[in-house]
Amino acid sequence: MSWVPAITVDLEALLRMGLAVLCGMAVGYNRAQHFSEPQPNRVRVHVLVGLSACLMVLAAGPDPEARSRVIQGVATGIGFLGAGEILVDRSGRRGHSTPQVHGLTSAASIWFTAALGVTVAASTPLLAAVALLLALVVLSQHGNGHRNGHHNGGPPHG
Repeated sequence: MSWVPAITVDLEALLRMGLAVLCGMAVGYNRAQHFSEPQPNRVRVHVLVGLSACLMVLAAGPDPEARSRVIQGVATGIGFLGAGEILVDRSGRRGHSTPQVHGLTSAASIWFTAALGVTVAASTPLLAAVALLLALVVLSQHGNGHRNGHHNGGPPHG
């Protein structure tokens, strides 16, 4: 028995976790920039979501059935975290008589960051990198139907 293959596997896992962290940082930093006040928690949340998803898939090992169950669990669990990002303003403030929903983009970005973590762990890093670039292009667009990208001149919500 040689210990060299174990080091190679461990090194690959460390590199994949590092890439998951970088992907989470990129998405989190993008989301943090969409608010009038600093939002450092946005970066931390996205980093932890991407790293956690990657780690869970790596911990499942090479068995496709085990990985499938873990990925299903990640998808279910991250849905609850994303739901916590979505706020419904029913107060009628801001000149709206109907409820206003905020946080859908942030919830979707959390979901996407988990998908990046899973992809980094289970697939090729190139696929994750291309998906990240495409998402950053989409997230960088400010055309949300409101003038100047803001609700009634206030800070953007997302």
